[in-house]
This record gives sequence, C-alpha cells and structure tokens, in this order.
Amino acid sequence: MKKIAIIGGGISGLTLSYKLLKKGFNVTLYEKNDDVSGQLYSISLENKMTDIFYHVTFLSDVNFINLCKELNIYNKLQWLDSSMAYFTNGEMYSFNTPLDMLKFKPLNLIDKIKFGYSILKLRYMKIENVEKYTAKNWFLENGFERVWSVIWEPLFKLKFHNQSDTISLVWLWDKLLKRGKSRGEGKEKFGYMEDSFYILAEALKKEIKTLGGNIILNTDIKEINNDNGKFKILNNTNFDNYDIAISTLSTNNHSELFKFSDKYNKYLSKYKYQSAICALLVVKNKISNYYWTNIGDYDVPFGGLIEHTNLVGNEIYNGKTIIYLSKYLDNDDDFYKKTEEEILKDFYIGLAKINNNFSNSDVLESYIFKEKDAQPIIYNGYQKPDTKTEIKNFYWISTHHVYPHDRGIEYGIEQANNLCDMIVKNDS
Repeated sequence: MKKIAIIGGGISGLTLSYKLLKKGFNVTLYEKNDDVSGQLYSISLENKMTDIFYHVTFLSDVNFINLCKELNIYNKLQWLDSSMAYFTNGEMYSFNTPLDMLKFKPLNLIDKIKFGYSILKLRYMKIENVEKYTAKNWFLENGFERVWSVIWEPLFKLKFHNQSDTISLVWLWDKLLKRGKSRGEGKEKFGYMEDSFYILAEALKKEIKTLGGNIILNTDIKEINNDNGKFKILNNTNFDNYDIAISTLSTNNHSELFKFSDKYNKYLSKYKYQSAICALLVVKNKISNYYWTNIGDYDVPFGGLIEHTNLVGNEIYNGKTIIYLSKYLDNDDDFYKKTEEEILKDFYIGLAKINNNFSNSDVLESYIFKEKDAQPIIYNGYQKPDTKTEIKNFYWISTHHVYPHDRGIEYGIEQANNLCDMIVKNDS
C-alpha cells in the first residue's frame, strides 16, 4: 500500500484524501491551522453556522452535487432563487431580466441592445476564439465601447485594479456560461447548504478518519526532501517517508516546499494572485432587495455587496440581516495592511452611499477576514500549470489549475477527482 502525503486541508486536499483512501492508499493530510476546511470555515451568527466567505453552488456543479450525494448530505442543499443588482453613479439598478436592462439609465437604447447582443455573442464563442482577447480589447474591437466603459470596466478595475486591461476574456466568458446554466424555470438558482458549506468539510473529515486516514493539524510544513524516491516531510521533527507527495497550496507556498530548480521556480512565478478582504456583518435592517450587487461606482471602497439573508431568508437569523462586503486587491496593496477598525470605517462609508438610511449603529456584529492568494490572475495568453512537478511522484493542484474556470468549490473537487484518477492509473 503506497503512502501519500497531502499538504493543505482545503476542499481539494480533503476531497483528494477521501478519494485516495477509497482507492486503498495510505493517506496523511497535513494542515497548518487547528482545523481543516480552508475557506469553507464557518462561525456562529445568531446561533446559525455561517460561512466566513460567501459561497454558493450552481445547478451545473455536478462534481459538488455528486460528492454531497456520496457523503449523504445532499438533503442539506437548498436551491434558492437569486437576485442581482448593479450599483453605479449613486443608484441601484435591478439586473435580472431583459426588462431590467431596458430600465438601466446609464446606457441609451442602442447600447442596451448592444449589451444584450454582446452577452449572446460571448456565450456562443468557442474557447479557442475567446483566448485570443483581453476582455477590454474584445469589447472595443466589436463595437461595444459604451458597454465596456459603463458596465464592465468599473467591475474589472474595482476587482483587478492596475491589471484590469490585461485580464483574459476567458475569465468573463466562463462566468457568463456558468450563470446561464444555473437557471431553473427562468430564474437563476443558487445552491446553499443549510448548515453552511462547512458541513462538507466536516463530512469529508469524518469519512477520512473512518477510512483510516491521518489528519495532522497545527503543522506548517516548511520543507519536503526526496531521498531515493521517498519523500520526507520536515517540520519540527521528521515524519514518515512517503511514496507520493501532493501540494494543494498557492504558488508561493508551493514553491517553498521543495528545493526546486531555478527553471521550475521561474515557471511558477508566472502564476500570480490577488488578495481578498471580506467583511461579514450582522445588521439590524436590510441594505437592499437583492442577493448580489455588483459595484460599478468608484466612490465605494468594495466591489461586491452580498446580502446573504436576501437568498436564505432572515428568519433563521432572528430577523437580522447578514451581509458580506468583498474587496479584491493586489498582494502588496497598503489597504490589506489596515486594521479591522480602519477597514470597517471605510466600508461603512460605502454602505451609506448605497443606502442613505444606513448608520454605523445598525451594525450589531462585525468581522473582517483576509485571504492572501485568493484570486488567481488570468492574464491574456494564460496557460494552465502542469499538475506534475519536475520531481517524480510530486504533484501540485491549486486554484490556478481550474482554468478556464474561476475558483470555486466545484473546481477544487474536480481537480481532486482528476488527480486521484491520474495517481490510480499510474499505480496500475
């Protein structure tokens, strides 16, 4: 029975551990924190477990759905009607139906028609054609200048900042395809786990232990050595040797695990990320009537308002409103270094711009969560990294490997499934 070490206890590491154990491998999972789950971690708000980072799943997420069924937690998955808005120039616009677009004042009638046509055109494009363009260049070259400058450019700049002009059209194209596939009876449907998505991490952890796997917490792996084909995991002490090593870490953390060659490290340096700040607030009153509001207003210091209780209802939170405010930024941005109080002060000013009735005193509880290397940057000409490293039997999967998709629970599971199949095939 081959022994496998997996570094990182997020959704990919957990799923991969579970799948490999079912195939008969001896698996040890190492996690630097005091619990597995990664970005699926949850906290209790109003006696209800709630994700610290907002998550939903889609009707097309077959890997996620199948895993939930396999773990007997599919009954916890609720399919709920979603709603979307766009905030720009100090005004909120519903953005759910073609009729809503006709009411969107920042575009004239001709440009509204162009917006609809651009969406249809994108959805029917093949990926090999999509990959030829940055998002900006495609809109400009196809006569959609106002559509780009009014709707998409603010979103790209608020998310990608100075890199917005270099982002591949693939990033937007895939999101539009995914959202289009998550419509039921004409309405967009999102899936949410009634006990938060942490229930998935808990179910996987339970199965890993039942199958005889090892989970070692509070262990920040600093180095992996290879001695005659055996991998030795080094921390404060030496652990067992392994036949196979798997990293599920972000690029920088992965590169530090092993004394890779200069050539391989240069290869890794192409794969960059943005950081994320997410505010989770318990508020007395509703901020909006929508679940998801994209911010296209440069006067607002965050890029997304996600009003969780407009999706799941506020009854389970004793009538309180639960919102997330998301901000993506470059890894070296000074804003990331701000204190929780400084960030909340800026965010509250932004909330007051969106809803004039909002007052700081409306906030009953507040939390700030930060995540380095949260969003892979998909620049034009992007090529998905290889799962195999330069070292035999040393593999790597990350959010960069899910291309052409964007990060998500579905694709973390998919990567784990694919790598499990690869390892089983190589072992046969």
